[in-house]
Amino acid sequence: MNQGRDEANLMGQVAGIIAVMSALVDALPATTRNRLLRQLHARFESLLAAMRATGATEGESGREGAEWVRDLFLRQIAKAGKKPQAREVPRPAENAVNVQL
Repeated sequence: MNQGRDEANLMGQVAGIIAVMSALVDALPATTRNRLLRQLHARFESLLAAMRATGATEGESGREGAEWVRDLFLRQIAKAGKKPQAREVPRPAENAVNVQL
């Protein structure tokens, strides 16, 4: 097996998963996103604590990867919560003259 190819394939899969998760977060109502943030913090803290407990060299790399995914996903949730409000489109003046050719 080609380790470089396997790693690139895995990174592509992770990127795809994050894209799908981000799209799902964008579709959630604000209250659900807030609840999701609390749940994510709890889940990731327990995951990272378990990874620290292993103390292996490979565990360090895996923990950094998990922290990266957590931070990226938390940024996506925050971004979804700050959607710009729709701009109001100016209406034509009431007394505008309609010209037909």
